[in-house]
Amino acid sequence: MQFQGREAALKILEDAVRASPRTPAPLLNLARFASTYPPEDLFEKDQLPSKAVAEALAKFPTHAEVYETAVMLHLTHNERDKAIEVMTQAANQNSRDPQYWLATGHTAERVWPLGQAEFSVEYRQRVAPFFENALKSATKADAEQITLEVARQFLLTNDPERARQLCEKLASEYNNLDALKLLYRLYGAADQKDKALATLEQIVKQSPDDAEMQRLLAIEYDKLKQPEKAIVHLEAAIQNGGGEIGDYVKLGWELYQTQKFDDMVRVGQRSVRLFPDHPLVHYQLAIAHRAREEWAPSVQHFAQAEQFAGSTQSELLDHLFYYQYGITLERLARYEDASRMLEKSITLTPREEAKSAANTMNFLGYMWLDVGTHLDKAGELISKANELLPNQPAYIDSLGWFHYKKGNYPGALKELQRAEALLQPVAPEDAEILEHIGLTHQALGDKAQALTYLTRAEALKTPDLKARKRIEDELKQVKVGKSDTEKK
Repeated sequence: MQFQGREAALKILEDAVRASPRTPAPLLNLARFASTYPPEDLFEKDQLPSKAVAEALAKFPTHAEVYETAVMLHLTHNERDKAIEVMTQAANQNSRDPQYWLATGHTAERVWPLGQAEFSVEYRQRVAPFFENALKSATKADAEQITLEVARQFLLTNDPERARQLCEKLASEYNNLDALKLLYRLYGAADQKDKALATLEQIVKQSPDDAEMQRLLAIEYDKLKQPEKAIVHLEAAIQNGGGEIGDYVKLGWELYQTQKFDDMVRVGQRSVRLFPDHPLVHYQLAIAHRAREEWAPSVQHFAQAEQFAGSTQSELLDHLFYYQYGITLERLARYEDASRMLEKSITLTPREEAKSAANTMNFLGYMWLDVGTHLDKAGELISKANELLPNQPAYIDSLGWFHYKKGNYPGALKELQRAEALLQPVAPEDAEILEHIGLTHQALGDKAQALTYLTRAEALKTPDLKARKRIEDELKQVKVGKSDTEKK
């Protein structure tokens, strides 16, 4: 072609046709070449490509590649009617070769594109018989492989019902793993959640080393609020797949839900070694240490999370992050640092999250009352918390305790009794409210009522050991007649 021109090239191809009469390849090469390199004379009508294709169709009617070449030639020349005639001939063959039907089926998709939504039903009816014939032609030796290929075809061409039928057949007769994976997707798409879960469980049982399937099963169990089961499969995914950061983070939260804090710390420590600059793993380890009341390492990892998130993942630094950071600092008696974090949390809290804002305001205000600093600001915060979320015994108790700290004992008693009236019933966690009422009665000179309330508070056995010890000591002091003034 390059040195002697088109005619010399065509002669070589025609010689090849004569030399290989039992294969369609030379004829198809001739057709493709002649179509790709037409005569230089634009007005010369070249019949060679169509003649070569027609000869191939006549001599080799059971060769799928002949139909593909013929269809592409006709479609290239905008001869769709002739392409349809070619596929009609293909459909009328009596071939027992499933590969023939698979190949001609894919060619049929070029003539009847299934992506054209307005003709999807009509075109699917044209194309589907080719693939159904592939199923009918399959032998015992290739039935599994052919059925799977056809199932994938129906899935790709938006016929999920037929794809499901074939995959169920493959799963039942061959326990085919690829078919099970397709079935899982099909059941999920059809919102058949129970079948999807059962299928995924079967896949994981059959292929326990597949990390991706382990991850998917863990996600399903998480949706079902079954963290114990999710943990098993996340651990398997990490073991089999090397472990992505998402696996470690998900496992950490599942361990948190099941209160396996020792394991959560262990996983968190491994995570920060593997991903030392990722803020989320430091945040999670901070939460894990906090759950074990290990305040110092918790604060350390909160600080690292804040440092790394500032440049890469600032969305982590929301009001919830700073609330957790602040209440952890409070446990180390780092009150000024805790105040900064809690004030930042209040600033960052979205307007629509009134409950969260009120909780942080009440915590910060009560902390200031407890350490005897910023009393007026504490009162403002506690009052605002009560506005945002009225009729909350804990917030009303804080308001009463603010009045107590300011020396307004009648005002304190009024609010504290209002808080008590809302306790239905009184729980061990409410012991501090009764304690406050007892101390207020004592400040007002009513020792009998002080003794009654402190006795009740002590009997509740609050889970806060520090508060329990304080109530016991206060009760002893009242019993021996020591006044609040003398104590001070």
